[in-house]
Amino acid sequence: MRSRLILNLLMDVECGMTKLSEHALRGVLAAALMGAPAMMVGSMPAPARAQAAAMLSFDIPAQPLIPALVAFSDRSGLQLFFDSALARDLKSPGASGTMTTETALRRLLSGTGMTYRFTNAGTVTLERVATDGAMTLDPVTVEGGTGTLAEESATGPVQGYVAKRGASATKTDTPLLETPQSVSVIGREQLDERNVATLNDALHYTAGVSTYYSNDTRNDAFNIRGFSSDFFYLDGTRLPAVPGRALDQWRIDPYQLERIEVLKGPASVAYGLGEPGGMVSMVSKMPTDYSRGQVDLLAGSYNHFGSGVDMSGPVDAEGRVLYRAIAMQSYSENQVDDVKGTRTLLAPSATFRLNDRTSVTMMASYLRDDTMDSNNFLPYYGSVKPTSQGQRISTSLSTSNPGYENYDKTQYSASYLLDHRFNDDWAYKQNFRYAHLDLDNQAMFGYALSGDQQSIRRAVMNLKSNFDVVDLDNQILGKVKTGPIDHSLLFGFNFTNQNFDDNEGFTYSGYTLNLYNPTTLNDPVAKPPFNDTQTRQTQQQYGFYVQDQMKYDRWILVLSGRRDQVSSVTRDLLSETKERQDDGAFSGRAAAMYLFDGGAAPYASYSSSFQPLTGTDAYHQAYDPLFSRQAEVGVKYQPDFANATFTTSLFDLRQNNTLTAASDPSLTGYVQAGQVRSRGVEFEATAQLTENIRILGAYTRQSVKTTKGSETDTAVGKVPTATPRQLASLWLDYTIKHGPFSGLGFGSGAQYVGATYANADNSLRVDPFAVVDAAGHYDIEHWRFVLSANNLSDEIYVARCGNVTRCQYGLRRNVMLTARYSW
Repeated sequence: MRSRLILNLLMDVECGMTKLSEHALRGVLAAALMGAPAMMVGSMPAPARAQAAAMLSFDIPAQPLIPALVAFSDRSGLQLFFDSALARDLKSPGASGTMTTETALRRLLSGTGMTYRFTNAGTVTLERVATDGAMTLDPVTVEGGTGTLAEESATGPVQGYVAKRGASATKTDTPLLETPQSVSVIGREQLDERNVATLNDALHYTAGVSTYYSNDTRNDAFNIRGFSSDFFYLDGTRLPAVPGRALDQWRIDPYQLERIEVLKGPASVAYGLGEPGGMVSMVSKMPTDYSRGQVDLLAGSYNHFGSGVDMSGPVDAEGRVLYRAIAMQSYSENQVDDVKGTRTLLAPSATFRLNDRTSVTMMASYLRDDTMDSNNFLPYYGSVKPTSQGQRISTSLSTSNPGYENYDKTQYSASYLLDHRFNDDWAYKQNFRYAHLDLDNQAMFGYALSGDQQSIRRAVMNLKSNFDVVDLDNQILGKVKTGPIDHSLLFGFNFTNQNFDDNEGFTYSGYTLNLYNPTTLNDPVAKPPFNDTQTRQTQQQYGFYVQDQMKYDRWILVLSGRRDQVSSVTRDLLSETKERQDDGAFSGRAAAMYLFDGGAAPYASYSSSFQPLTGTDAYHQAYDPLFSRQAEVGVKYQPDFANATFTTSLFDLRQNNTLTAASDPSLTGYVQAGQVRSRGVEFEATAQLTENIRILGAYTRQSVKTTKGSETDTAVGKVPTATPRQLASLWLDYTIKHGPFSGLGFGSGAQYVGATYANADNSLRVDPFAVVDAAGHYDIEHWRFVLSANNLSDEIYVARCGNVTRCQYGLRRNVMLTARYSW
């Protein structure tokens, strides 16, 4: 083998096909004569580790792979074995900056399909990644390298489209194939290739998730398995939120993210109070131990312009202090007339490696959206269906007043991630975040349609709210063995304190608008006082949890339990009352899985969750928390012969104690006798079918109904509004890896959303819709260009109706061009 490698190199040199430097050629010959034995994966000797970890300055531009490797050999002094026939026609993205020699080699081989192994202290063998599903190399953070392709981390980059590990389900870094619950992961590369601009966009191709598809500038609103999902987690800590209220939701710009995980089903056993359908957990871009950077410029439809910068690397020569700095500024208008706004994002972070066992990453973020409220609620007749006169409302019509309209949100946070390893088996982690949000929002919205279906009565809203949240999560993780059973243990304590101030005022008369002749659109508007709501709420949550992930031969068993105590104090300044509520809840999970040869892993799980409700029922008793439980069975499949993950799951999810009108006519208010059930099947596929082709596929069929309620509750047996029965999506990307067009790629996808209803008794149907997306991308030297188009055919459709006067058009064709310069 070694003589064949040298022969190929010498033949290429002699024929003038590969010009190796004299130094590099001598290195290859010397290494061959040494007869060093090949090392097993992960068995790099100590001298090789020291050589690989050496920090050097590299300046190797993007170019054909062979001369890039020659330049690397000259700079590092490492001797490289490789078959030039395998490397011919491959392009390297280059490596520039101060980094370890191993990190530089990884960057040079990124996307080439080549991997490497150290055979002794100064010799490296390069070879083609096996075609049995091994992943191609991508830039990764290397810590004390092993001389092999680094294993993916649940808090690090996803290599390509196919994620292998996750942490949202168990709070531990666990292979997805060994996680007995449905989890979807969207990595940075997928976000970039689809030109994703919002969290909603990111989730379009995810099974079980129904995004709103509207042009709403305020929030990222979506349902998971038929239930709203308002609680977001970033780097393991909870962000400010009030269940069922997305108006003043914390926003995350995808530009600051490394990966997104969607956990399906109840998650209270790990996170405390929450909604039953699932939750979204995000991971920020972290500091890297190699120097890198990028500048992004973007331009798109509706005068969308922006720029961003993302830089990171070591601060000192030893790599003990790392930094990352992210900033972005954008301006955009909207398909709705007169709506425009700006966004400012800052996200610096630094990692301090205090010693070989302890590190702390400190992060801060600032985001301001200075924009306008584009919710633009429209009546059912005129949007979904034509009016009695055959009219349709224009998709560009604003039903508010441009002079009154305002949506100004400012949010900032400070957080840290502390990680200490006692030894190889036990570790301590602490995640902390302080977050603050201010919202100043003035808007007008329609709430009633006239009898002739020509005009709407509009309400004037004045709202100011703010959040202060402290979230602290302590974890002790350990690995023990009892006989033949391996245990991964987790013990945790979580504390959350959330202060929420809400001030709202409304005026419901005097503001009529003709939808087809809007002459009163710019009439003066009087800002109402805070006549509807003035509340101050403090909520504290204490949670203790324990988890045991057991593995015996091919069997996996996960047992988890958590006890929470939630205390809420609500002061109503208008009524001058004070209400205190204390709730305790136990949440549990039991799950089992079996790992077959070939990559199939069937599983079954049971989990529960709770969500406190404030207020009193018709009998003047404090509400009990909403309790939910889910039974899920499924199969995960990661074939040995392909880099792919396939997941099929069936679930039965029920939320109990929901509110329903009291049957006794002498009572006013609600009782907790209701139940909402979601039952369905999901299929999801993420695959690297060939070196060139990547695919995303998802299908969901769900039956969501109100199954219990009082005798007078007309919603019993009906589907909640804006809840589709079917969801389907497919995305295909083809990228040329070799030849003169290397780096050119094309992607196309389609999304289907089934019919929904606009009212509680399901008498008004909202039609299904389908949209087609497309993207093209090209990489050349330091540059990357992405041109994307969402809703390519410019379909006009109603995305959802919350009720008969709250319908929203879907986003029309939106084209965006991004140019990135990387170094």
